[in-house]
Parts: sequence; structure tokens; C-alpha cells
Amino acid sequence: MKRILSILFVFFLTPVFAENTLGKAEQIYEAARITCSGISDEIAKVANISKANTAVTAVGTVAAGGALVAGIKKNQHEEEIDRLIKKICDAGGCDSGSVEAMDLNTFFNEVVVPFGQIAELMQLQEEVDKAKTAGNWRTGLMAGTIGTNLASAIMSGINVNQSDLVQHITACNEMVNAVKDVSMELQRSGINPNDALVVKKLNGIKTWCNQIDVKDIEKIEKRMKGVMGTSIAGTAIGIVGTGTSAAANSDNYMSLESKISMSEEDKKKERALNVASNVMAGANIATGAVETGLNISLITLTKKLMEAAQRCEDVL
Repeated sequence: MKRILSILFVFFLTPVFAENTLGKAEQIYEAARITCSGISDEIAKVANISKANTAVTAVGTVAAGGALVAGIKKNQHEEEIDRLIKKICDAGGCDSGSVEAMDLNTFFNEVVVPFGQIAELMQLQEEVDKAKTAGNWRTGLMAGTIGTNLASAIMSGINVNQSDLVQHITACNEMVNAVKDVSMELQRSGINPNDALVVKKLNGIKTWCNQIDVKDIEKIEKRMKGVMGTSIAGTAIGIVGTGTSAAANSDNYMSLESKISMSEEDKKKERALNVASNVMAGANIATGAVETGLNISLITLTKKLMEAAQRCEDVL
């Protein structure tokens, strides 16, 4: 009798149990569909910022490179200026190391004119103008790196905190676990997978919606912090470099009269300012290279995550 009752119990209640499990599966699928949707869009925002940041950084790196080239050209003109002053002095009997005692009029009347150095003086003026132009280019390009580094720092700062994305992915992963549990219940209920579309949908979620690790988002945050820190450093270097370059290109050092009357001490100061300016430009190239490397790694990582999120959303 007990055996008969057990058989009747299974016979009558199994369909009820299966129906309840199927309803539960439909509900969990719907919850998973809502929870796991939109992750690819959130990751795409990070990727787009990284792409824009890479473009901005490239502009800044080019500007820093241009500043360094301009600085090198300025140094070449400065060397030619020193050579011409020495040439004029050698012809006119003056000591290029003590020309500082002369003002421009004295130098012109007592050295240039008597010893026929007009052409050399004109060439000297041309070299001074070229050196000043190169210095202005260096200053302007260094100033440009301030803007690009600042923009990069701001864009990176926007993406440093990815707590919302972490929560979204965590919630999706938890729903995948719920899908796995209800899938086990469906198997025990004896439902034919071919008779229930929801089973296929749940299998798709199990296969494709658990491929994003929260640790990957932590990597994004870490690299964004790296970009932001490097950009801030680049901004500081740009500010100092611009000021140094402007000082080296002031009229105290970059007029024909100042070149004629400049003391050895002032010449040393000018050289030091030029060297410092060029070093700053080189440092900004280096920060730009670091930023570019971090941004490229971010683009690669976000592309992988976005593809994983998209595969998940395709089966929802």
C-alpha cells in the first residue's frame, strides 16, 4: 500500500513541482537579464575616455618633442652667436670675455665700424633673432603640454572610481550563481530541455555571463590612477619648464645689446636656464610615453571586457 501511495505521490506531484521550478526559472532568467544588461555600455565609456586620453597625450608628447627640438635649435644659434662675437672681437682687437664693458654703441663705433665688421654684426643680429624665435617656440610648446596633461589628469580622474561598475558586475555574477542553482533544480525536476526555451536561455547565461572578473575592474582603476598621477606630474613639469624657458628667452639674455654686454656669470645663468628648459621638455616626453603606454593597456583591457560583456548581453 505504501509503495502504491509513493508512486501516486510522485505521479501527481512531479508535474506540480516541475511547473513551480519552471516558473522560478523564468523569474530568475528575467532577473538575470535585467541585472546583466548594460555592462558593456559602462565599459565602453571607460574605453572611450582612454582613447580620447591617448589622443590628448599624443598631442602633448608631440608638443614636448617640438619644445625639445626648438630648445636644441636655440642652443645651436647661441653657439653661433658666441662664435660671431669672438670673430668680431678677434678682428677688432677686443676681448670677447670683456666685451661686457661696452654698450652697443661703443661696440659698434669702436670695434664693428673701424674693422669692417658690419656684415658680421648683421649676421649676429640674425642669429639673435633666430635664437629668440626658437626660444619662443619652446616656451609656447611647453605651455601646450600644460593643457594636454591637465586634460588627461581630469579625464583619468573621472574614471578612477569604478565602484558602480564593480557593483554591477558583482550583482551579475551573483545572478549567474542563481541561474546555476535553478538549472540544477530543473535537471532534478525531469523537465525535457527541448520542451522549455528558458533552459536554453539559462545555459547561455551560465556560459557567457560569468567571464568578467571584478579584479579586472580593479586593474582599470589602478591604471587610471597611474595615468592621472603621471599627468599631474607632467602638468607640474610643464609649468616649471614654461617659466624656465620664458626666463631664458627674456630680453635680459636675448637682445643684441645684452649679448654684447653679457658677463660670463650671466652667460652661465643663461646656459643653465636653457639646459633646464630642454631637460623639462625631455621629461615631458617621458611622462607622455608612460601615459600612452598605460592608456593603450587600458584600451586593450577594456576591449577584452567589453567583448565578454557583449557576448553575455547577446544571450539575454
